[in-house]
Amino acid sequence: MSASEFWNERYQIKDYLFGVEPNDFIKAVTPKAAAVNDDAPPTAYAPADGEGRNGVFLARMGYQVTTVDVANLAVDKALALAEHHGVALDAHVGDVFTHPVPEGHFDIVTVCFMHFMPDDHQRFMTAMKAALKPGGLFIMEAYTRDQIPLSSGGPKNPDMMMSAEQLAGEFADFDIELLQETRRLLSEGPRHQGEAATVQLLARKT
Repeated sequence: MSASEFWNERYQIKDYLFGVEPNDFIKAVTPKAAAVNDDAPPTAYAPADGEGRNGVFLARMGYQVTTVDVANLAVDKALALAEHHGVALDAHVGDVFTHPVPEGHFDIVTVCFMHFMPDDHQRFMTAMKAALKPGGLFIMEAYTRDQIPLSSGGPKNPDMMMSAEQLAGEFADFDIELLQETRRLLSEGPRHQGEAATVQLLARKT
């Protein structure tokens, strides 16, 4: 089964799989658009944004938002959510590894519970860091290995999990404004419910 088939199968449900509200951490640390650039709408990129909950939040905050997701059913639901809130979303169906992303273009990149095997992880992170403008913010929440016995989401392969130590090394060339591992309760649609073990990162490109 391809990635698009895998996710389209899950997004067939009428409800939003991960809810319609943004990720709590992304919501808490994202600055209002006017604080980033009061002359023109700042730009934001939300890769693998699924049904659009984070991308629509960014658009409602005043950002010019680009999203990409491998599941066309998810993108359709993202566009419907954007229309419901009266905002625009530049939403694409595509693979985060092959969809063209301009370097030095975005003021914010948000990554929410995206997990890959190590080689793909490095390739993805390199591209996302390159996509940011100098001074741009990278915002991410991901699962740690302590998530594996929990039932609130995420893969079960420890090689796909992240840690604060790992991210500190990967973002040593950024100014890290916040980096922590935490235990918290998730309530994000039917698939993310209950106690979760996560790592949260807010880092600024120098």
